[in-house]
Amino acid sequence: MNADTPEVARGAAVAARAIDAVKVYGTGDASVRALDGVTVEFDQGKYTAIMGPSGSGKSTLLHCMAGLDRLSSGQVFIGQDELGSLNEKALTRLRRDKVGFVFQAYNLVPTLTALENITLPLDIAGRDPDRVWLDTVIDTIGIRDRLEHVPSQLSGGQQQRVAAGRALSSRPEIVFADE
Repeated sequence: MNADTPEVARGAAVAARAIDAVKVYGTGDASVRALDGVTVEFDQGKYTAIMGPSGSGKSTLLHCMAGLDRLSSGQVFIGQDELGSLNEKALTRLRRDKVGFVFQAYNLVPTLTALENITLPLDIAGRDPDRVWLDTVIDTIGIRDRLEHVPSQLSGGQQQRVAAGRALSSRPEIVFADE
């Protein structure tokens, strides 16, 4: 990093950034350019909303910035890690350790309880949850009385809170929430 980088010039740490991000789906006449040279930064410790009409690329940007999808060209960084330079194993580790994501459709596992859905990323990583942090998350999202219920037994709002709890359970450095 040098003095010309935005985070050094401003004195603020950048949690994630995209530089000239391009994402094209399909080829030829059927191709869709979902991102067209997007450059954006998200500062640590701040909330940022991305707004625009349906089909404008908001979800695509979030998926690419979180490492869930790869750019066609350009760069995405989580902290100092440039996602395009990471192999699949390193990218998976980065997503597991540094990124929380709340999906538009929640993506809860229907056979798991709310608690099991919340701790799923930790279980997959073979890590025990930090009980104090997990209790804080559960109390913050207000779902303690529904922890033993499966998603079909929860309202849409409760499912959304479970999805938020799952995104927060591993104490990620950044959380992306797609609506």
